[in-house]
Amino acid sequence: MTKNARDLLNLHRLRIVYSHSTMTHDERIQRESSLIATIRKNLPEFARACADDTEMVLLHQDAFAADYQEDEYMLLGMAIKYAGLRGKEVRVIGRNRSSFAEAERLQ
Repeated sequence: MTKNARDLLNLHRLRIVYSHSTMTHDERIQRESSLIATIRKNLPEFARACADDTEMVLLHQDAFAADYQEDEYMLLGMAIKYAGLRGKEVRVIGRNRSSFAEAERLQ
């Protein structure tokens, strides 16, 4: 087996399988409303960035779960979903803990 074939096989194993939901329209609307309220409450600047006319929202990778907090991972996923609801592309920039290293250099 070639390296490319092995790489494709490994990608297939990591692939997320999407299924069609059996959620009702009312349940979907309720979940979407809950998502919107959560983002507006916890990430107001992000919500405002998603409200303008730009096509893309930039996130520094240290903005969420810089210290690997589980709840921050979930909030990141919610932010991405929120941006999608608003028709925005999300681009993640920066390197792990780079904002912290920069802050230390400035001190």
